[in-house]
Amino acid sequence: MYVSPKEILQDAIDRHYAVAAFNFYNLDTLLAIIEAAEEERSPVIAQIYADHFTFYNGGGSIAKAALRLIEETPVPVYLHLDHASNYETILYAIELGFHSVMYDGSELPLDENISISKTVVEAAHKHGIFTEVELGRIGRLSGGQEDAVYDDCTGVEEACQLISNCKADSLAPAIGTAHGLYRTVPKLNFRRLEELQKALEVPLVLHGGSGIPDELIRKSIDLGIAKINVGTELKYQWSSTMKAGLEQGLKEPIKLENNAKQAVKEIAKRKISLFGSAGKA
Repeated sequence: MYVSPKEILQDAIDRHYAVAAFNFYNLDTLLAIIEAAEEERSPVIAQIYADHFTFYNGGGSIAKAALRLIEETPVPVYLHLDHASNYETILYAIELGFHSVMYDGSELPLDENISISKTVVEAAHKHGIFTEVELGRIGRLSGGQEDAVYDDCTGVEEACQLISNCKADSLAPAIGTAHGLYRTVPKLNFRRLEELQKALEVPLVLHGGSGIPDELIRKSIDLGIAKINVGTELKYQWSSTMKAGLEQGLKEPIKLENNAKQAVKEIAKRKISLFGSAGKA
């Protein structure tokens, strides 16, 4: 069932857990997320990258499928558009019924990020849509890039400027995480996270949650993280399970898809338990 992002994230803050925001890539991964939430009696966020959203017939078909599943499940869920940098894509997601949208202006100068974020937030709020913005460098683990970005974190003053001017409902700060799978243990700037939590009155979002050691996840939740994004682990698990099935000679799509869905679901259930949201539905 749909429960508003504000209500879900505030409950996470009040009861000291984090909500898992799982990226889905197809119906297999979407169903795995919903089923994991149902079995663990946990609130979750079903989210899709902006590029993947538009891949599916312009976005309409996958949005309708997700909204239908959210309507039918007994656990609290909302649908979120992740890492959108195109204003028209965000407007289309709002039109389709997304419950939350993220504008990613993190690569822009602060003034420009504030300006566009404000435009996005105003458009979303006219329709009662929750918003997320990003500030700082959250790395991407590809092409041999090093994943340590500890010294290039979101500034407290800049974060306050962004949120106070654009009025966004949540913030994804850079504290040393990266998108992808880590080759070394990430060094997270917990001092900065604590400073941001004290300075801001909006929920904080941890991007790059795939592969972070459990003890670092727990500490980030203790210091105020309310939402944790997990995508790469689900994607890689789906792909590797499908590949293994094909190598074993499986030909029936429904068997291949079910194996992949079950494998993804087990990862989602483990994350839900780690984040402390099991039983909180």
